Amino acid sequence: MTVTMTRGLLAAGFCLALSLSLPASAQSSAEFYKGKTVQFGVGYPPAGGLDAYMRAAARYIGKYIPGQPNVIAVNVPGASSLIYVRFLQTQAPKDGTQFGMFDRALISQSVLDPKTSNVDFRNFTWIGSMNSDVGICFLRSAKKLSTIADIKASPEKVVLGGTSKNSSGYLYSSIIRRLSPQNVTQVMGYEGTGAMALANERGEIDGNCGTYGGLKSSQPNWASEGKVKVLLQFVEKRHPELQDVQTVFDLVESEQERRAIRFLTAAERIGRPVVAPLGIPADRAVILRKAFLDTMQDSEFLAFVKQAKLDIDVVSGEEAAQIAASIVTTPPEAVELARKLME
Repeated sequence: MTVTMTRGLLAAGFCLALSLSLPASAQSSAEFYKGKTVQFGVGYPPAGGLDAYMRAAARYIGKYIPGQPNVIAVNVPGASSLIYVRFLQTQAPKDGTQFGMFDRALISQSVLDPKTSNVDFRNFTWIGSMNSDVGICFLRSAKKLSTIADIKASPEKVVLGGTSKNSSGYLYSSIIRRLSPQNVTQVMGYEGTGAMALANERGEIDGNCGTYGGLKSSQPNWASEGKVKVLLQFVEKRHPELQDVQTVFDLVESEQERRAIRFLTAAERIGRPVVAPLGIPADRAVILRKAFLDTMQDSEFLAFVKQAKLDIDVVSGEEAAQIAASIVTTPPEAVELARKLME
């Protein structure tokens, strides 16, 4: 998808007048971006929650970047967006023309399994996050199981689908499996949310884990029509729309386990994170952060996301960077227990 902003002669004259009053650094950035194509990427295939958020922002952010470059949406799927994150870290141009969104579970995974991840999330230019989210696991209503107690008492296995061990879905599924080790099985390898939706509809799996925002944006009618039942939410304070759903903190008793789960779920505060490579020119980093925040307040954008049922709860680039850094520097004892929870 390409977003091209057109302007009349009056607007062009206004922009020219404005450019004359800008500082040299901002004016040079406007000159840099003019006529350029900017890539706004996501580490998943089309038709998922992250993809929906990315494409919504990509429609409008171009008009807030000086020079009004073309903005194209790019999907780079693989390993629950780890492939895309590595691309941004090591290969993407460091000129401010590429930035994108990834699965925030990779932040805790980079601490849990640093050799496999080989990514330090402090080494990015943080642009911001489009919302905070709540991790959930849900089952098809046909399974007739509503709580963890129901799963434990069930004589049948519960099969949860997932993409890879790098995903937030795997993280939540692992905790569910720890709570009911005899009854829960994980099947990994689905390409993304769309593939798992088909598997649910076909009865290949009984449900999967992800985020509440992702469920509402990718399958907006499933919960409202009673096709699925949210089984558990991974947050200390219940979501306003999930008041009848247990939280994982209702079920764990050990304070050490609580600390470990807080570490595993901390990234939900930055549920739709957007980053650019480290080392882009400082003035362009400022411009991209401002363009992101301006987009999140754009009236047309807000009308679009409301229609698309996308929840917006903006986190600035500076705050997102601090949250990521706090996760990366979690004390080793909490990290070790978190590893055991995910075995």
